[in-house]
Formats: sequence, C-alpha cells, structure tokens
Amino acid sequence: MIELSVYNLVFPDHIHILKIAGYKFRRIENYPEAFARLQQTINVSGGEFPIIPNTGSHQITALVEIPDTEERAILPWISSNFTKLQDVLLLLSLFTRRNVFALKKDEEAKPLFPDPRQHFRGGQFRLSKLEDSKYKHKETGELKSLEEMKNIPVFDYNLIDLGFEKTINELLNTIASNEWRKDYGNGYFIFTFRQALKQEDIEPAFLLCWTIWEHLFALHNRQWLDQKSIEKTSGDKKIAFILNKYLLIDFDGSARTEVRRITTARNSLVHFGTIPDSVDYDEMRMFMSLTEQIMAIILRLKPSNAFNTIERLKSFLSGQRGDSAL
Repeated sequence: MIELSVYNLVFPDHIHILKIAGYKFRRIENYPEAFARLQQTINVSGGEFPIIPNTGSHQITALVEIPDTEERAILPWISSNFTKLQDVLLLLSLFTRRNVFALKKDEEAKPLFPDPRQHFRGGQFRLSKLEDSKYKHKETGELKSLEEMKNIPVFDYNLIDLGFEKTINELLNTIASNEWRKDYGNGYFIFTFRQALKQEDIEPAFLLCWTIWEHLFALHNRQWLDQKSIEKTSGDKKIAFILNKYLLIDFDGSARTEVRRITTARNSLVHFGTIPDSVDYDEMRMFMSLTEQIMAIILRLKPSNAFNTIERLKSFLSGQRGDSAL
C-alpha cells in the first residue's frame, strides 16, 4: 500500500477519516499539534480544538492511502500523468481555505512552494456545501440524526459534519459527467477560481473573477458565435448575459448603466492600472461574491446568500451607491 503525506488538510470536527473517490485520508497521530501550528487568523472557541491566531506554516496533517488502480485526472492539469488525486486535493483546497497538497516521503525535505497562508476569499462559496449533520456517540460511534436526538441528552455525543465528504464526492461526479462537460468543457475556469480565492489584494481577485465571467460567456455562446464575435462583444453585455442566465436578473435602463460603470472600472484597471472614482472597492467585492455564488450554481450546489449578495446586487443595479458593500 502506498501512502502520501498530506499538507494543510483540516478535517471537520471529530471526523478522523475521509473517503473520497477511492482515496482514504486519515488524521496523523499528532493532528491536534499540527492543526495548532497552521496559520490561524482569528480566535475561535467551541470547536473540537481552540483556535488561537498565529502566523503558522505548512503542516503534515494527514496521510492518504492510494488505491491500487488510480483514475486519470478529470481537470486539464499541465501533466497528462496526473491522477484524480489532484482533482481531490484542489477541491479540498477550495473547501478548507488552504493549499492542500500531497508528497512522497522523499519529497518532504525539498522546499515547499505553495503558500501556507489561508485563502483570503471564498467564505460564501464554502457555505454552499451540502448539509448533512449527525450526532456521533463518543464511545460507540453510533450515529443518530438530528430528529432522533430530539429527546436524548447530547453530552455523550459529538455533532459531526458528513456533508463535507459528501460534497467533494458529489463535485467529482458532477465535473466528470458528460452532461456537465457538454456545458462547461474541461472546467479550466475552476483553476482560475482557485487563484481568485487566494488573492489578498482586491484588484487581481476582481480581474480573475471577471475572466471567469468572460470564459462562461464564451462557453454558453460558442455554438452560434465565432471567436471574433465573442471577443468583440462588449464587457457589459457579457456581464448582463451571465447575471440573467444564472441569477435571472432582468435589466432596465438603470441596471445597464450600472453594469457599464463597473465594466469601465475593469477596462481602466486593465489598460491604465487605475480604478476610476466612479466605482469603489465595495462594489468590486460584491462582484467577487457574485462569482462565488455562480460557481456554486455551476457545480450543482445550492448557493449560499449568507453575505446578502443578491440584495446588494439589486441595490447596485438600481443605482443606490454605497449599499453594495460585502
């Protein structure tokens, strides 16, 4: 049996094993110590372990058992030799807010190039994962549903999140399906989304999200528009198309004016390196949060609106400045 060391994988509370696409991830023995040495940015209590802010670093937090026969990667990685493990690690990264990667034993002494910091964005996307919580008995491991626990004291049980593992497995099935690939091709824009979530600064994150919208417009119009026609279509028309397709937004004169305004901001940033005073950072953050919702829809998840993104969008499209902050 081949095992690889897995870096920076944070398990859901009280879950010690994750079974994903034939791979078995299990916590290392000193997982609590490794978890504490990861970068943490806020104080959190009440979970399995207390979280105390610290600069942190890369940590081996798990081992993964490799199946005897591995499937080829689903996504278009740079190497044709990559296996589905790379897809799994990417999705784990998106839903844990960290760069999750695996190395062989003889690779661990080499310099590590991935960023050890938590991702700066993506909170609303992560809240779109599948919900499946159960109570697990601390000694016997018996599982009970929330309904079954209504009249039972919870002191001997831990509440565990089974939705995390289920989400990753469902997403792998989704992006491998012929139906999904017919609409979204090889899914390259998922790589772009990963890069957007990592960005600390607003400007590059905003431009990466805009690239995703442009990519989606091309995918949905490639049957009746050639490449030149797609390239010549103005940015505001592309944004309006995506908003209507995914969020069922209808456009009046005011809405089109506002979309043109944020399109001008994108053009100014790309061509002149500045953002005009007519657009503020809060509106750019709103656009990035919309991208997270759209990505959840694309991946067949139920998009979270925990940050009131839809309400902010409606305020923005109505021309109400200062109400689109997220």
